[in-house]
Amino acid sequence: MKRCGRCGRDVEEAVYVDYMGRWLCRDCFIDFYEKKLRNTVLKYRMFGPKDSIGVAASGGKDSMAMLMALNRIFPELKIKVIHINLGIGDYSRDSEEAVRRICDRLGIEAIIYDLKEREGFTLPDLMKTSYKRRICGACGIIRRYLLNRIAWESGSEILATGHTLDDTVELLFELYLNGRIDEIVRVKPVLEGGDRLVKRVKPLIELTDQENKYYADLTETPYSDLECPLVRGSRMLRRKKLISRIEEEIPRFKHTFYKSHIKRFLPKLKELVEKPELKACKICGMPTIGDTCSYCKLVSRVLEVIEG
Repeated sequence: MKRCGRCGRDVEEAVYVDYMGRWLCRDCFIDFYEKKLRNTVLKYRMFGPKDSIGVAASGGKDSMAMLMALNRIFPELKIKVIHINLGIGDYSRDSEEAVRRICDRLGIEAIIYDLKEREGFTLPDLMKTSYKRRICGACGIIRRYLLNRIAWESGSEILATGHTLDDTVELLFELYLNGRIDEIVRVKPVLEGGDRLVKRVKPLIELTDQENKYYADLTETPYSDLECPLVRGSRMLRRKKLISRIEEEIPRFKHTFYKSHIKRFLPKLKELVEKPELKACKICGMPTIGDTCSYCKLVSRVLEVIEG
């Protein structure tokens, strides 16, 4: 039996939130999680309760927890789920199945985009190219481009992604370490849209990976727990492990780092960086900084290798 640190009841089912140092019973944790997500949405003015939004669902615990919570907290929200099948064997099949299950349960429209069928290649095909050494970065290029394009083409005003506090701190850790100021200023809860560019929001940006797993498990939300085989040994995972070790020595390190970035560093850095002028990619017509967008460059290289 554990005593809930919120309601004071002795219960058999409870979860330990490490940065709080408290046990919470099932009901108290679900209430705590949903209030935290709702407050994040309202604080950063991500969307209104009746807006039309696309929800990027990979099939993993984070995005699936987000989808379940958004559906429960904002019942009048017009949600379309966007899932990209990257063609990574059992991992992608299991992820797509999880997305289909939750959409069937909640009665939400699912847009399933098969990369191989629609674009002619899979993510593992990139292992035959120069992208092999930065496969996670290449995956990011593909997902960002396609999620924006699909959301825009489907009429969604806003795109919600499942980036967590852990994801955000890992990214900031790398960017600050390497002084990449142009990219640092884009790490924030909301990125406004533009011509052919939908507004992007991160409802989970103040929630940890641990909290998302607890919520998904306690609400019996379907998700895939398979790890992407291409990410094993990546620098991203090594940075996350390092940050977790720092968190053990400095409690709430992730929360403090994130809040310092948002409240102290970001306002100053934004004054130093000019907003880049976007123009239409000469191949696909979507917004880009250069003449050809990163996605079209990637597609050109991978298809050249596949087609020989």
